[in-house]
Amino acid sequence: MLSPGVALGLTCLLTATLHVPAQADSSGDPMARTRKSIVVDRPCGQVWPLVADFSGIATWFKGFRSSKRVAGQPGRIGEIRELVRASNGQIVQEKLIYLDPVGLELGYTHVLNGPVRDNVALVSLVPLVQDQCLVSWSNTFRPKTGQDGQQSSTFFQTAYVSVLQNLKQAAEKAP
Repeated sequence: MLSPGVALGLTCLLTATLHVPAQADSSGDPMARTRKSIVVDRPCGQVWPLVADFSGIATWFKGFRSSKRVAGQPGRIGEIRELVRASNGQIVQEKLIYLDPVGLELGYTHVLNGPVRDNVALVSLVPLVQDQCLVSWSNTFRPKTGQDGQQSSTFFQTAYVSVLQNLKQAAEKAP
């Protein structure tokens, strides 16, 4: 367990960015990883239901006009959600590929209109002291051919700041 001073210091993680160029695979294509985190002033058990409702993300994240399940079973690996971006109406589909309700983690990948290729996004929750929860959102990916990897990282950094702030607001507003 962390002391209150350490937990308070963790709230600064939202502005910290981890951009780690990973090694290239046998094709020579580089990979990158971006990660953002935030402290939510609620126990992880109260934050997890928002995150785990994979196809319900538009109920709390303003970056999507709508979200719905289009394939698979709700809350099960293989579930595919269809998202409509609020900014431009673009439809994106993502597939749930990893779910650990005990360890409070889930992972997904883009299956339609993703901004990058070969990506895996991971959301993880870690309990802190005083009923706080550290939420981290990360993505390991390859830029599309002709894309700048740094621009792709910046896209995810911006998106994750928004999604984490919206999640914090929704979780802290809940009774």
